[in-house]
Amino acid sequence: MKKHLIIGLLICSATIKLYAQKQVVHYNIVFAPDLSNRLNPKLYPKAVHDADIVDGFLKRIWPEIIKLKRTEGQQDRFSVDFINKGLIGIYKINTDLLTIDLQRFGTHQSDRIDYIMSRHNVTQTLPGDINKFTTEYRRFNNLASVSNNGADIWTYFQSGIDARIALPYVQKKKVTDVFRNIMVLMTDGYIEAGIYQKGYDLSAAKVGEFRKAFLKSKESNMETFLAKNQKFRINPVKNSFLNNLEVIVLEMYDRSLSRTGAATTHPTDMEIMKLIWSDWMRNSGVKRFELKPIASNRDEAVKYILDFVKK
Repeated sequence: MKKHLIIGLLICSATIKLYAQKQVVHYNIVFAPDLSNRLNPKLYPKAVHDADIVDGFLKRIWPEIIKLKRTEGQQDRFSVDFINKGLIGIYKINTDLLTIDLQRFGTHQSDRIDYIMSRHNVTQTLPGDINKFTTEYRRFNNLASVSNNGADIWTYFQSGIDARIALPYVQKKKVTDVFRNIMVLMTDGYIEAGIYQKGYDLSAAKVGEFRKAFLKSKESNMETFLAKNQKFRINPVKNSFLNNLEVIVLEMYDRSLSRTGAATTHPTDMEIMKLIWSDWMRNSGVKRFELKPIASNRDEAVKYILDFVKK
């Protein structure tokens, strides 16, 4: 009994010490693009291109993200991770240009400020790195827009998201660095990677089958219908890193709308996709998520991400 009491006191003491330490929140924001035929403007026209969204957000790093509830010591990291790693070689992507990492300055805050503000004739600056980042992003995005590759999002969530993406907290002597791991998943909401009817997809055909079966059932609630008809669900993935990952999905493209944006059927594809994606995200243990439709302009799309980060 005494031994158990001592162990319990030690655990409590360690927990109190952890929470008594100053916690500094840093932002680890990862763009994960689905480089499938959704990027083809002839097939799926939209008001704003992915590269413009990325560019618009990165240009808000200073001052909005860097000054967000902090004054110094920012360890923020902004990067791109690829759902289909094979495209890195095919498109000859320079991944070194697709990372902005403030961790490299460590405790040297004056160097960090010089980099951010382009002061004291430093050779490498935040605006310069943002330009290199978005130029390379636009280059491979344009290549993907005229190609026809798939994006296996289910497998990516199962095994592609790891410690590179979901950074752990770092406990130091007086400060605990806590990383908010945020993924901006750039996809249209349809998961079509070649494995169908086995719970790894959410194809346009599957959305249509769900709608037909739901209307035929006369069920009044789609969520209740989904619970009774498990074949329409996406299989939950088993990946503990998702417990420390927040995901915002941009831009879900509703193929059931007309060219002018009017619904051609009800429930719409968007309503069905949001239901099935939400079920998948929750059951896969994603820490927090939001699902967003296509935006009317760049500012609206960037605001989706900023609002998500600031919550």
